[in-house]
Amino acid sequence: MTHLELPLTPLHEIDLVEVPRLQSPAPQHRIEGRVSLSTAIVHSLTAEEAAAGEAEWLGFLTAEASHSDYFLLSLTCAFRPPANGAPFADAAVGVLLESPDEPADRQPIAWSISPKKRSHPVERATSIGLSAKLAIVESTLELTPGQGREDLLVIGMGERDSDPEWRIQATDRHPLIGDETFTLIVKATAGAPVQAQVTVAATIKHRRFGLIPYRADLPTALRTIDLRRRTDRRDRYTTAPLPGSGA
Repeated sequence: MTHLELPLTPLHEIDLVEVPRLQSPAPQHRIEGRVSLSTAIVHSLTAEEAAAGEAEWLGFLTAEASHSDYFLLSLTCAFRPPANGAPFADAAVGVLLESPDEPADRQPIAWSISPKKRSHPVERATSIGLSAKLAIVESTLELTPGQGREDLLVIGMGERDSDPEWRIQATDRHPLIGDETFTLIVKATAGAPVQAQVTVAATIKHRRFGLIPYRADLPTALRTIDLRRRTDRRDRYTTAPLPGSGA
């Protein structure tokens, strides 16, 4: 297994906008200061890099090079405690992978995702482990027979599909507060354009109105990620610049 270090990219505060409902008049309620999303980490995984020190990947990437490219994509979503006592009930982070103007059989997929299942909070991820075939290696949730059902805080789904998603659920033991890092290895057709469309949603439990669903109002620089943008070859990782960043 090979470990890759993940740089700590900046978090950007995003607004949550109430999802329109038949019984809810416009304009929709807007909430600030509860959720932040990081600038995305994007890294191309190449046989050239493998030959320089990632020996476990070399044979796999060399064999795949003529028809497939692989990318690391990672982002962090931070959930903050409420000022008015209205906690998060659940949240979801989704990534839609696409190669514009390419046929269905040339669309990218999430080759591997992390986390898959977790029942407790962890600190913001600073590294990931990759197997020889670029599967993300993580500690798995193991339940001993007779212990009963463990409440899951995070569930990842959509591996080997174009629309992976993570669902985060507040539990009796753990409120939905803190930073969650979501990482995937993207497999794309060699040379084809690759984009990722990010969505964030959350449900807040209000004392008066009950459970209200919200979606994040993401700026374009956080919502749309071009995995093939030009990068400085001296940099091991790149991040998508935001407007006004000077990038």
